[in-house]
Amino acid sequence: GTGKTYSTVDEALKIINKDLYSEEDRESNLKAYGDLTEEGRIVFTTFHQSYGYEDFIEGIKVETTEDGQTKYDVKPGVFKRLCHKAGYDLSHEYVIIIDEINRGNISKIFGELITLIEPEKRKGADEELSVQLPYSPERFSVPNNVHIIGTMNTADASLAKLDVALRRRFDFIAMPPKPKLLTDTKLESGEVVLVEGINLIKLLKSINERIDLLYDREHLIGHSFFMKLSNESTLEEVAAVFKKNIIPLLQEYFFDDWERIHLVLADHLKEKDNQFVREKIVDKTIIQHLREEGIEKQWEINDKAFEKINSYILIYNTSLAGES
Repeated sequence: GTGKTYSTVDEALKIINKDLYSEEDRESNLKAYGDLTEEGRIVFTTFHQSYGYEDFIEGIKVETTEDGQTKYDVKPGVFKRLCHKAGYDLSHEYVIIIDEINRGNISKIFGELITLIEPEKRKGADEELSVQLPYSPERFSVPNNVHIIGTMNTADASLAKLDVALRRRFDFIAMPPKPKLLTDTKLESGEVVLVEGINLIKLLKSINERIDLLYDREHLIGHSFFMKLSNESTLEEVAAVFKKNIIPLLQEYFFDDWERIHLVLADHLKEKDNQFVREKIVDKTIIQHLREEGIEKQWEINDKAFEKINSYILIYNTSLAGES
């Protein structure tokens, strides 16, 4: 939720032609990106557990002909097709965007490409290297005008766990949350968005400060969850973001440790009616039994808290604690 995929549009345009990129005109950027995609100069793909070498480089595809015969043809994958196109058009830059690059089996997908994407091993470089592909079998090299942009979520897998060979071949740009973009212009120079008095910048910063203390910096909540909100938005829209995005993310991060979620949302500083996550009142007999089992508290979601403006304001403005 920090805008990684969003940013790939800008990065691709900067690589292909800086003149096409506008810092303040998102619509223009998207149009240029769409045109370049249509031309085949930008390709987008997403890695996942089932994604393989056959999808990326080349593989044998089984096809049935009109007369019922079975054909086994070698088909190029997305990266090989891009390289072929770029190789015939060396005067232009080409970009492949790989979303969720860390979710695929890197060794399996890249194969010999791990070596070929190094700058000094590219076609036309001093140490140019080509390999014979296993299915074609043709000689293959990577042109200098092909650029690879990858995105990864370090909350899913840390950078340290990424394939070492791949890690050495990429430059990494951190994409932390940017609460300062939660303005009327969606630029840092704009005025902060206030939804019925709720300051979105302070809200997100306070939540993330507590996540950083209680968990780590890799699990901070992204600003993109709040980007659709404006000064005209309603309390119900803020509540929807919390119910559908923030609370489920916190459940995932803290493995349903409701006491820590209670702390992240500053519920320990609020009156019970304003607590999103509060201690559940249960029968004394049940409490005794739970304590015998080593369970001190039971927790519940307080649906009414989502309807109260102060439930949100008290996350960052603790000076109001005690007021309802």
